[in-house]
Amino acid sequence: MKKWIWLAAALYLFMFPPFHLDNAYLRSDKFDTITVAQHESVWDIAGRYTVDGKQVKKLTEAIIEVNGLPADGAVRKGQKLRVPVIVKELPMQMAEK
Repeated sequence: MKKWIWLAAALYLFMFPPFHLDNAYLRSDKFDTITVAQHESVWDIAGRYTVDGKQVKKLTEAIIEVNGLPADGAVRKGQKLRVPVIVKELPMQMAEK
């Protein structure tokens, strides 16, 4: 019986992984610290860091999670937020003689 429970749990996690496993922003160890401006939303802040709509959504989720914000992402003017950033490593280049 226990084997079936473990198998079912493993299958569930495989089919429905927790969102942080496929959200690179939540795995980032680099952050920018910003101050929320008047009438600014978490979505607006995320939009400054990426233009791809799918990435904006993932970054919005990450900002909410990292800063312990309510699920709706409510912020106030003057609030300091940590914004996870993904630094793309450039391939190593060899100098020519």
